[in-house]
Amino acid sequence: MSTPSQDPKLVVDRIVSACKEQVPELPKSMLASAATSVGGPHARTWLVRELASKPDLLISGRSDASPTAYRLIKELRSRGFENIQLPRCSTCGRAQKLPHKDDNGGKRCATCNRRATTPDCTSCGKVRKSGYRIIDGAPYCVRCANQDARRHENCALCGNLDAIVGRKNNQPVCSKCYSPPPVTCSYCGDTRPAAIRNAGKPLCTKCNQSLRKKPRVCPRCGEYRITPYLREDGPICPSCADQYELGKCAGCCNDQRPLQGNYCSICVAPRLLRTLISNDDGTPHPQLLALESYLLRNENNADAVVSWARRSPMRRVIHDMATNHTPISLRAVAEHPAGGATGHLAALLMESGVVPTENFDRIRLEVWQEEYFATLPNPTDRSLLKQYSAWIVNPRFAHSAHLSTKDESLRHRGSKAHLIAVAELLGTLDDLNLDLGTIPQRIFDAYVANRGRTGKQLTPFIRWARTRGLTRLNSEYLKSDLGASGVSGASDDERWAWVKNLLAAEDIGLSSRVGGLLALIYGTALTRVVSLRCEAVILDGDSTYILLGTDPIKLPDAVGSLLRQLLDATPTGFHDDDTWLFKGRRPGRHLTTAALRLPLTKKGINIRAAKNVALVNLSRDLPPSVLADLQGNFRLRRGTLECTKRPRLDRLPSYPTYDRTRLGINTKF
Repeated sequence: MSTPSQDPKLVVDRIVSACKEQVPELPKSMLASAATSVGGPHARTWLVRELASKPDLLISGRSDASPTAYRLIKELRSRGFENIQLPRCSTCGRAQKLPHKDDNGGKRCATCNRRATTPDCTSCGKVRKSGYRIIDGAPYCVRCANQDARRHENCALCGNLDAIVGRKNNQPVCSKCYSPPPVTCSYCGDTRPAAIRNAGKPLCTKCNQSLRKKPRVCPRCGEYRITPYLREDGPICPSCADQYELGKCAGCCNDQRPLQGNYCSICVAPRLLRTLISNDDGTPHPQLLALESYLLRNENNADAVVSWARRSPMRRVIHDMATNHTPISLRAVAEHPAGGATGHLAALLMESGVVPTENFDRIRLEVWQEEYFATLPNPTDRSLLKQYSAWIVNPRFAHSAHLSTKDESLRHRGSKAHLIAVAELLGTLDDLNLDLGTIPQRIFDAYVANRGRTGKQLTPFIRWARTRGLTRLNSEYLKSDLGASGVSGASDDERWAWVKNLLAAEDIGLSSRVGGLLALIYGTALTRVVSLRCEAVILDGDSTYILLGTDPIKLPDAVGSLLRQLLDATPTGFHDDDTWLFKGRRPGRHLTTAALRLPLTKKGINIRAAKNVALVNLSRDLPPSVLADLQGNFRLRRGTLECTKRPRLDRLPSYPTYDRTRLGINTKF
């Protein structure tokens, strides 16, 4: 039965009164104008009843608003009242057209309705968000449909039997051979496959992602926002485009952060982490809640957290821990293939307090030892190597690598190479029907000579075997010859040229520039540079001092300026403390020497050679005994400066100040 007609003026007055009750600041004249433009007499009559039954219709963004109410809200927003909320999807929360009803009386968008009405896959029984395909009248998800042999044909281009995704000249084309037709992008001008049409103009994938995810200054309002809409004056924000579907987070409605789909990283990260640390029933593991709190403690790390939760190969390990398929321990992490991802996960677990703080490199080495020793055929060799590792190799690692001044990753690789060399020696003795007690010295010397530097790695093992009475062999450590190995690769002029290049090189990371300058100017070892703490830098007005030993050294203004920039730089990844001056990728750890050296090596800078040149020049200005005491890892022996067997890495050197003008400025180093 139709609604009886009422006085049009009375209906408009009721609409104005109802709107004023919800939003008092709305002017009556504008409300009357908007009410008369939203529909005919019957639509306005139903709108009066809807406003009376839903007192929060204009400000709540509820999804069950009628089309007439939607037009009224949109008209009011177009006149500058942005506190009035458009109806939002009851499922995803996006403000867009809601043509479908849900089971709870609300409305949802076409995407959510498609996902809700998608049938179960006939093959795997799951409901996929990507929809389904019909094969012989039965629904299949996209993954199962692509694997079904009934959809496979021989590709006309490559000839392989594969799932067909398109046709070219009426010939089947597989996914590997198919490429969308290229068009001219309206934003960058390059000829690429189109991803979408924006304002009727084609956009390539790269430009489309850039407009939707990267904030920039809107040319119309001048605010720093997501600008997904392309107009004649450039990309503009949703408010200036009078559109609200794109560029704004569906969760927090912020339009100044990069989006991960419809949500920003701050809204996505908690949901991803909670799914990661929960079992199949959705219950989070109580021990892993500390990891969740640690990762969510700083909103600036939201992008890194989302990237790690989605892309890290260790996300499966975390989920296995949450479902009790894997024990929560560093040893369980070390049993996975060694790499940066395993070390990063171990650092996260220790920094968050999920597991006790231990030296993960030592644990990883012990796991490798068990696997490697099991491959040795001789049980006597296995027993000997286990004893040597337990007494000599493993105790060299610090108890806690997080606060260690050593680069334990280098020690880990060196220990593995050393044990492999020892195992090869024992295997060779087995082939010769000899052992450590019966091998002649001449055969051992020949073995070491044939293997060069690798043979010299046997010296610690041979000396340990002598103390145990297992052998009478003699073996000497490999001496470090600065004149032959290090200085020959660079001259003093080259060293200062490298210093000038680092002072002006903007294409090199700040950490590599500062660390390289300390090594080139003062001859400081990189292992000591990367372990410097923030407290070693002293700021006194415009002067910058660094504490490499017992006395602070005043840095040149150019070097001090770079060091101040390094202190003020925002740390990447999950760092938020001020422990290390050179922060590494792993939480709580300093930068490794390899990561600091690699950018310099690509630029042709030989750090080792330049450092040795600096040491030789220092020895000319200072007595060798003083220099040996300052450097810490060198000693004076029979008039020759040589490297010690075990550098005292816990003893930082102290350098004198002496005049240098090779930088083109009068400074004291």
